[in-house]
Amino acid sequence: MIQRKVIAVIGSSVVELPDDQQQLPYHVGKWIAEAQCHLLTGGGPGVMATAGKGFCSVSSRVGLSIGVIPDGKLAGTYPNAWIELPIYTHLKGENPKGSDSRNHINIRTSHAIVAFLGGTGTRAEVELAVAWGATCPIVACLGEQEMIGGLGAEALRNLGVPVVGDLDGIIEFLNTALEGMRR
Repeated sequence: MIQRKVIAVIGSSVVELPDDQQQLPYHVGKWIAEAQCHLLTGGGPGVMATAGKGFCSVSSRVGLSIGVIPDGKLAGTYPNAWIELPIYTHLKGENPKGSDSRNHINIRTSHAIVAFLGGTGTRAEVELAVAWGATCPIVACLGEQEMIGGLGAEALRNLGVPVVGDLDGIIEFLNTALEGMRR
């Protein structure tokens, strides 16, 4: 039995992302499917749905689109239409780094993480990934003015998170991370 790698895509849950912020998560989701990995997101709208849409656009994929769903979210937004395996939790996540947050599951389950612009929840996931260190490699993809929970590119680099600005940078990071796992 093959154990497929799980790659998480994390980021903003804003329902209507501008076009320029939809392209990269879509193509990353598609690449994850083509790499025969599973996609893991928080199962909601925004970056999560966009990555899922890209992932599910690959009809020949062998992985699943997995969503870790927090308790108390409105039906219709969680899980998004692209989640094939929703994992419903009892976790409300009032403190995004607290013990009642699904973010711990998202980070601990993933073999690699791609972070896009987002708010406090995304920032908490980034900080949790940094705290877990080498067990969960993470890369951030941000434009010049974009932030993750108030952290810009320089602040993320200071935390030890590599920051790239395009699909090629993300793919290079993921290929390196996956290759390191095969050894």
